[in-house]
Amino acid sequence: MERPIAYDKLAREDRFVRMRAREVARLKLEQGLPPFPDLASREAIRERVHGILVGELQAMEGAGRSVCDFPDAPWEFTLDMARQVWDESRHVEIYLRLLEHLDGHAGEFPETTILWRCACAEDAAARVAGVNRGLEGLACDVFNQLVHIARRIGDPILERAVEFVLADEITHVRMGSKWLTRLTEGDPERRRRAIEFQETIDERFNLGGMRRTGDPEAVPVSVATDVRRQAGFTEEEIERLLRTTQRSPVY
Repeated sequence: MERPIAYDKLAREDRFVRMRAREVARLKLEQGLPPFPDLASREAIRERVHGILVGELQAMEGAGRSVCDFPDAPWEFTLDMARQVWDESRHVEIYLRLLEHLDGHAGEFPETTILWRCACAEDAAARVAGVNRGLEGLACDVFNQLVHIARRIGDPILERAVEFVLADEITHVRMGSKWLTRLTEGDPERRRRAIEFQETIDERFNLGGMRRTGDPEAVPVSVATDVRRQAGFTEEEIERLLRTTQRSPVY
């Protein structure tokens, strides 16, 4: 099996359109639109849900790659990655239904592939640090904010569905912390490299300073500090994440 698979070789139906995140942001700015959905309208919420959908699709593909890419990893690691494939496949189905609920459809907005490009670390420890702790940590922030918005607008279907997925994301973060520790036991240099990889992802996805603490309805993307604590992030890790909010190369 080829590894890693280039982002433009991922299997997709014709209705999906892939674009670089920077190009999407540039086109939006040219049209006077915010580069990231501000959740101020139903259409913006639909765009956010669509972005989550393709992210879950790439997360499913990434976890599947982890099952195949590390044949020498402990068997329990392979089982956990396979369980995550199953979780992510359910999330894809949930967000497809939520798009229908919001009068949208898959392919309505472009699919950016930066998530996949961040999920192809060659080392298993770096992979779980970057994906399970970095990207799934981001998912905790995004989903927690969406739950608050759904509650405010009185949409119990959106609220409960996203809460259900958020519970899985917390589990995925904890899973990443477990395997980061086990895979780097007795090898501090490997652990340092894995954590550095996670930190590069955290910085890349701070979205030009739009991620910050505060009222989830008043900031573009809120950092869910309470949820991150539930997922096992330390106060030092949360503080470091907040310090990077002005250093994002994504947009």
